[in-house]
Amino acid sequence: MPTRAGWGVLAAAFALVAAGRVLGGVEFTVPGTAGIIAVVGAVAVRQLRPSQVTVAKQLSPPRVPAGDPARVDLEIVNRASTRSPVLRLHDAVTGTRGVHLSIASLPTGGSARGAYRLPTTRRGVLELGPTHIDDIDPLGLARRTHRIESTVRLVVHPLIEAIPARRVPAGDDPLLGEELRQSLGLSDEEFDGLRPYAPGDDLRRIHWPSSARQGELQVRQFRPPRHGRLTITIDTRPPGDTTDALDISTSIAASIAASVLAAGDATRIETTDGRATPLVHGGNQLDPLLEFLALLEGGNPLIHAVVPAAGGTVVVVTTDPRIATDRAARHALARRLRARIVVTCDAAGWGTHESGHSSGDWIHLTGPGQLGGLWKLDSRRSVAAIR
Repeated sequence: MPTRAGWGVLAAAFALVAAGRVLGGVEFTVPGTAGIIAVVGAVAVRQLRPSQVTVAKQLSPPRVPAGDPARVDLEIVNRASTRSPVLRLHDAVTGTRGVHLSIASLPTGGSARGAYRLPTTRRGVLELGPTHIDDIDPLGLARRTHRIESTVRLVVHPLIEAIPARRVPAGDDPLLGEELRQSLGLSDEEFDGLRPYAPGDDLRRIHWPSSARQGELQVRQFRPPRHGRLTITIDTRPPGDTTDALDISTSIAASIAASVLAAGDATRIETTDGRATPLVHGGNQLDPLLEFLALLEGGNPLIHAVVPAAGGTVVVVTTDPRIATDRAARHALARRLRARIVVTCDAAGWGTHESGHSSGDWIHLTGPGQLGGLWKLDSRRSVAAIR
């Protein structure tokens, strides 16, 4: 189709042709006809010889904390047997007008590289793509648009505060390690000693040197590892369902989760309205938790009946000012959610006070950078100790 310039040339050309007919002057008809032929020819060429390019994208890094920019690298390759026209690239970005780039004509098999920085303001998942390519006539009179399905996802997660990696108390449940091993598909077990062979035992577990010494078959016995398991519960009841409140509570939850995974234990994140992540284990498993937190919005006035949905240690993060100031309300919330620690946040005055404080199994935060000095998991304390 004609570009804006092409439509302008067509309008002027038809006006000249009309003037030539009215005034009978060939000096009007000839340039008008030439203009019409130029635009029509440009449109025909673009339709009959579309560009054949591929677009590859790479995000660096694939996930960023809110407020940090991401770099998007593009590689455009001409796959046609002829030189490509001038290209205009439009990369769609969720919630924005997208990004526009101009690419010079490429020879057969030639490539061009481009890059742009994508600023971020708050949590979320941005879809980059699809990409629209405009083939532009050398005179700028016509274009042909086609779509390339080249899409990548950028996870803009909450800010993560670096806090010490501390192990989670394994608890008194003897099946906790086995449940965790099965849920995560782990095969690692710890050697627990030898015992006499019994019918049905796996012959691969026979310890032949000990069997020779004892005069009877001895079987190696194993027990599952006793990993700690932490559930981080975010209070999404009003006023914890607002954007500002969730930005704070998700940042704290992400920081705690990163600390637990770095220590080698398992963690999951849930909300008081029943949304939850799977149980994950290992530092490289932080991504699904961050994506869950990036997309977390809204809440419910009531605590869902299934919360908490799993055993292990529970930590509650809330921005409700009543929980921070009312000891009885804090105690009741801890009992309802079987929480070992309640973390309260002053969302209204976030970042305006000098420091937070901790008391027993209660941590109160008034701004960023305070969690690292106050975070601890004391297995000797019980829920009833929360004040």
